[in-house]
Amino acid sequence: MQESLLGSSAEEDEEATFMKNKFCDISDLDNEASVEQFFVNRLLPDLGYKDKQIKPKTSLSKLVVNQGRKKLNYRPDYAVEVKRKIRWVLDAKGVDESVDEYAGQCASYCLNLNRADKSGNPVRYFVVTNGATTKVYEWDREDSLLDLSFEDFVDGNTKYAQLRDLLCEERFSSDAGQVQPQGPTHTIHRREVEDVNADFGWCHQFIYRKDNLSQSAAFMEFVKIVFLKLLSDRDIHSRHPEFASATEIVLPAAEVRFSKRWIDEREADHPNPLDALQFQNLLSGLETEIQAGNRKRIFPSGDHINLSPDTIKGVVERLEGIDLFGIDADLNGRLFETFLNATMRGKDLGQYFTPRSVVKLGVRLARLRADRSQIDTVVDGCCGTGGFLIDALADLWGKVENNDSLTNKEREKMKYQIATERVFGVDVAKDPPLARIARMNMYLHGDGGSSIFQADALDKKIPSEKMDQPEVAREKAELRTRFNASGGFADVVLTNPPFAKEYSRKSGDEAVLDEYEIAFSDKGGARRPKPMLRSSVMFIERYHDILKPGGRLVTVIDDSILGASKYNEVRDFIRKKFIVRGVVSLPGDAFQRAKARVKTSLLLLEKKTSEDEKQPNVFMYYCTSVGVDDSPRQRVLPIDRVNRKRAQEEIERVGALFEAFLKGDSSAKRWLVPASRIADRMDVKSCLLKAGHHVAAWRKAGFTVAKLSDLVDVVDLDAPQNARRTVVTESTDEPVTHLRVRYDGFAEAGEEIFASDSNYTRLYRVRTGEIVVSHINAVHGAVGIVPAALNDTVVTNEYTICQPKKGVDSRLVWALLRSPEARAELLLLSTGIGRSRVRWSIAAELLLPVPGQGVAADAVKRLLEAEQKEAEAKQLREDVQSDLEKSLQLTSTWAEEILAAFKPPR
Repeated sequence: MQESLLGSSAEEDEEATFMKNKFCDISDLDNEASVEQFFVNRLLPDLGYKDKQIKPKTSLSKLVVNQGRKKLNYRPDYAVEVKRKIRWVLDAKGVDESVDEYAGQCASYCLNLNRADKSGNPVRYFVVTNGATTKVYEWDREDSLLDLSFEDFVDGNTKYAQLRDLLCEERFSSDAGQVQPQGPTHTIHRREVEDVNADFGWCHQFIYRKDNLSQSAAFMEFVKIVFLKLLSDRDIHSRHPEFASATEIVLPAAEVRFSKRWIDEREADHPNPLDALQFQNLLSGLETEIQAGNRKRIFPSGDHINLSPDTIKGVVERLEGIDLFGIDADLNGRLFETFLNATMRGKDLGQYFTPRSVVKLGVRLARLRADRSQIDTVVDGCCGTGGFLIDALADLWGKVENNDSLTNKEREKMKYQIATERVFGVDVAKDPPLARIARMNMYLHGDGGSSIFQADALDKKIPSEKMDQPEVAREKAELRTRFNASGGFADVVLTNPPFAKEYSRKSGDEAVLDEYEIAFSDKGGARRPKPMLRSSVMFIERYHDILKPGGRLVTVIDDSILGASKYNEVRDFIRKKFIVRGVVSLPGDAFQRAKARVKTSLLLLEKKTSEDEKQPNVFMYYCTSVGVDDSPRQRVLPIDRVNRKRAQEEIERVGALFEAFLKGDSSAKRWLVPASRIADRMDVKSCLLKAGHHVAAWRKAGFTVAKLSDLVDVVDLDAPQNARRTVVTESTDEPVTHLRVRYDGFAEAGEEIFASDSNYTRLYRVRTGEIVVSHINAVHGAVGIVPAALNDTVVTNEYTICQPKKGVDSRLVWALLRSPEARAELLLLSTGIGRSRVRWSIAAELLLPVPGQGVAADAVKRLLEAEQKEAEAKQLREDVQSDLEKSLQLTSTWAEEILAAFKPPR
């Protein structure tokens, strides 16, 4: 047990693996010579080059290059030669040098080499590396094409695979990679989503600044340009299927319509050719299909790209070298997330965008069918930018493509049927119009965007308004017909409804609410209207209306609906109308990208064929990786790749287990919950898991097991002897310092305030040696021992203050409470949803293994040694600081006065 507490964690082991790549340890790299010896000299052969193809610095000619305003004689450290021509060069630097400072002279050297070659431009790339950072550039481009960290140089890494594809010997020895096609060329590269996000961010801010548009307006104009770019890249891939998996595509420039060159050649005819020619031609073609009823509107009639020609050209120049088509299934959704602020995104309405791995898990669990006997109709009534629909479309098409019994004509017919008649979305948002962005997304992915409606799917009447244009009125009429179909319309619903949006009778939503059975309460035998409903609750009933008997609903749901007492009637409705097939808990950080602090699950329901159908056993699972891979950071870290892999593996595992459960396979027995367990709550924590699961193993191992209340006493702050420890904030202005307990278990001084400024009516003083347990964050490790220096600091009623019983050392209790088993047990013992509070009434029942005297004494001794060394280290730092200040005259009354007078507020 001691070894497990003292040993390294999995996370630490994982971090350690990133200190080594396939060529060397990071510690091997110091100066330029070591970077060459241990890194570059091993990289070049790995790319397939022989010694005779690698030209060292001594064999290269010095050329005059530019370095800022200066000129100097320069040659890189290496040049790589294929078919007697230098194809790329590499410059190595010391690990502490910035690679960006040397890109200019490398580019200038390549320019001189290409100028001297009359057959074309043989030098395609240059590389600058210091071992820790490696950047690859096209010889004539300012921005790097690939940025790699030290840890990216491992087999299987996406970026290293891209580098090998760009720079390997085969690329330059083959005809396809030999110099350039005749005449001007255009090159586009496949890039990581994170890199494209950075380019999008630059473009959006460029538009915002140059044309003085609002953030929302700038976004909508950018969408138009990106749409043209995506169409151009789609056209390239359509005409050149041989480039399907290429990371670089080199084409005759005349083939590429989305380029600065294309604009420059037509500016004499029109000052804004991208709008006048490409965008207007696009609108004209779309309008023809809209009028024929084959497509729904993406852009307003008569629309333009409302940006200055210079702004358009700047955006085109930034994007022309990127291959966007197929880079991300929900590219426009990511666009939307990245560039609209919280209000525009609808965050205040609880409208969060679904992480890609959550979408993929939902589609997997939906078990979509596409065969000769059945093609499922899929609906999302709050589709946003179309994330669920795009993956559903791909899944259905994939099942058709993988069906070897179908002829090519049968496949073509079924795929067309899926695209035009089987995937439907609805969204109510108007500013910005999410339905139109979803149509664009679906159009680009092959369905034409003909089945996405802008309407309020929760209004069962889907009424037409007097102000509706004829086109909108027709859309609503079509949607009414489909959703009101006798016997139901959809086979499957895949959805993530808004969590916090409400419909209220006070706000004039009576007409909508009155259509809902769930909007009335039958408590006390009388049917009473509820004053308001959350839209996520209403969608459950709405989807029941839309589904066919036996139809499947897969929805992201706030865990409070599954477990909180105020939603008892909602769960009664679910049990009455649906068979609960499964509940899959998602991690608390699954929606971190949307900055949503809400615990969620995937709820898997099946519409009953009759209300007397009995509930069978339920599949329940708790995910630890799905959603966590969608990091809110712009910066890419090695752990992101690990998280993506874990999420994908978990999707496969959960999908396989759910299928095994449905077949009655015993391999899913661990995840089976009896129907009786969901008679009240339906959340995974309450129904699948039980506290105390490890107690039997502890006792079998010979440990004594005790409740926490057997080890510590709660300080009775109401006892007469403790009366002075309570600070009544409304009756005193004395200054107090809050005690803060960190996740690592150490207490520190927090905010110093006047007691009367506190938001709490009472604060409580703590004493040296007491154990302080945070109700909210104990599960994160926030359990601390009050040090002597913090005696008399205060805590709120969100903490429990304990004293160890006689013969028990507080340090031992501290270590036990912060163990993973103890924190997991506290989570299970708590009854709350999401941020569970662990009050004393819960913590008192926590069962813990109590070590024997020898183990306990050893642990306490070592913890005391740690405290002593920490105190010595602190004193040593203070002494060194003081000695330096005195010896170098770094302290004075004058300095203290300046700090007191002018230092900024905290």
